[in-house]
Amino acid sequence: SLHTANEELRKKIMPIGKSNTLEEIRDSLKYYFSKTKKKVTYEYVLLRDVNDSIEDAYQLYKYTKHLSSKVNIIEYNAVEGLEFKKSSFEKTEKFIGYLLKKGVNVSLRRSRGKDINAACGQLANKN
Repeated sequence: SLHTANEELRKKIMPIGKSNTLEEIRDSLKYYFSKTKKKVTYEYVLLRDVNDSIEDAYQLYKYTKHLSSKVNIIEYNAVEGLEFKKSSFEKTEKFIGYLLKKGVNVSLRRSRGKDINAACGQLANKN
């Protein structure tokens, strides 16, 4: 899970970002690819007005272009107690369109299980 290619933002939205820098992750992925020759898959949850701008897409493109990879764009699922919101359809389309124009292998992964709080990111927050 990447969710942003901006180091400072990643530290804010992902607690693990404080102990695993983007550079360390990139080095690990390069090593993995050198040994396996398997395509790397990045998971990127779009968050409204947090990581869904064209600048964010550009940073993601720059970060992922060095390896054979695929980017899964994931719709955000509301989680009780968190302020994040799902990106608009228009911003999602522009974000993905930008990556496609840059030649990124990208797909939109629509979430299932939202109605029973079992979608990506929801289970971990339920007690």
